[in-house]
Amino acid sequence: MGRAIDPTLFEHGFINESTLFRRMFSPNALVFAYREKFKNSQAKGVDRINGFQYSARSELELETVSQKCLDGTFRFSPFLEKLKLKGRGKHPRIIGIPTIRDRVVLHQLHKYLAIVFPDTVPRNVASTYVRAVAEDMAKLDVSKTLICCTDIEKFYDSIQQPRLIRLLKKKIGCEPAILLISHALQTPTIPKNTRRSQYSSYRQDVGVPQGLAISNILAAIYMTEVDEVMRAIPDITYYRYVDDVLMYGDPDTITSAYNSLRGRLRTRGLTLHGRNSDKTYIGRIDRKFSYLGYEFRLPTITVRDSTFERFLQTIAAKVSDFKHNYSRRLEKHKYLNKERLIEIFFLELNEKITGALSGNKRYGWIAYFNQITDERLLHQMDQAILRMVSRVPTLIEGGSPPLKKLVRAHFEMKFSPRAGYIRDYDLNVSVAQKLRFLEVRGRVDPAIPLTEAQINERYESYVKFVLAKMHEDEGEVY
Repeated sequence: MGRAIDPTLFEHGFINESTLFRRMFSPNALVFAYREKFKNSQAKGVDRINGFQYSARSELELETVSQKCLDGTFRFSPFLEKLKLKGRGKHPRIIGIPTIRDRVVLHQLHKYLAIVFPDTVPRNVASTYVRAVAEDMAKLDVSKTLICCTDIEKFYDSIQQPRLIRLLKKKIGCEPAILLISHALQTPTIPKNTRRSQYSSYRQDVGVPQGLAISNILAAIYMTEVDEVMRAIPDITYYRYVDDVLMYGDPDTITSAYNSLRGRLRTRGLTLHGRNSDKTYIGRIDRKFSYLGYEFRLPTITVRDSTFERFLQTIAAKVSDFKHNYSRRLEKHKYLNKERLIEIFFLELNEKITGALSGNKRYGWIAYFNQITDERLLHQMDQAILRMVSRVPTLIEGGSPPLKKLVRAHFEMKFSPRAGYIRDYDLNVSVAQKLRFLEVRGRVDPAIPLTEAQINERYESYVKFVLAKMHEDEGEVY
């Protein structure tokens, strides 16, 4: 997406979406996308094949995939179900994992939609919205401002597919593109080991499957008209990030704006939480309210109890994993000794505390919640982590544990992320740097020689695993 768009794709000032589709789904384009994005992917769909295993048949199969996408006959394999827990008493989120072949197609389809619908591509991450809200609220007159926080119930699951297709057809006159999107929407997400004869029972006629490359942009397209109307209401500031809605402004207008939004969503098959729900708050801005995992108690910005407790639970799980699997790892990895295992544990734990940088993006809990001003909470969390570690005698034999601090990580992530306190994966460029990193982390046996391809594969696999875990820390509730 960073490349300039070919001017030959335009006719009379408009994108020729059919020409664009043919170019983006040509055999060469699909093979390039596979090599650039998915060759080292460890994710497996229903075919149980990862990116490396797919390499042997990629060129021949992607040539056939190209032809089928262009003539409208391509069919996705069922997406493999992965359940993400959202907390006690809540239904898990169902995530679909495509095969490598289908991930290539969905990746290109996302790029295609982003070019055809440029205004729907999210420009900001969630924490950027929070910063804008915090800066704005510091200037507001409390006595003349009301706020409305609410969210859309079962957002992705309730999107009406026929209406979404009609919206897409307003700008896409390319029938193969529409057919490809339609089939992606109707492809079932199935549990592991589901028999082929049962696939049809998981087909959904309503909703957008979650976890696909196109899921977010399709949901954004579905909401475009609503967002435009709401942003145009005088004396109201309106934000929506996925299913979370925040509005504030003139007290006489807030209630009518909430009712207007609720009605517009209803006509689109969506439901806004009612005024009596604990998910909806309409009141003064100097009272406690929540948005995108943050808790506002102006002028203080903090997080909900459940949010920091969830993060501390992941820390506790890592400490427990070391305690119970320490002996087994020593036995399995003969090239590691006790001191090295302890060193590796703290390297990985500290990275979880500070977050990390990769591809000029920030990852981790402290990166997502970087707008909090509640330093007292960060000190409390640092103390809680220290207590967890101190309960494991092996980890404190050498004295005080070398733990990094959330308090400092908060400051460094905000003002000087590349100063050295936070792990920067962008610094590992050469094969030698990647190998050294893997050796320090105990991911390779120094006595066993590796090819450049093997080093790159192991490095990419490890980094993706680490960043995926950090991403879960950031947005488990979003």
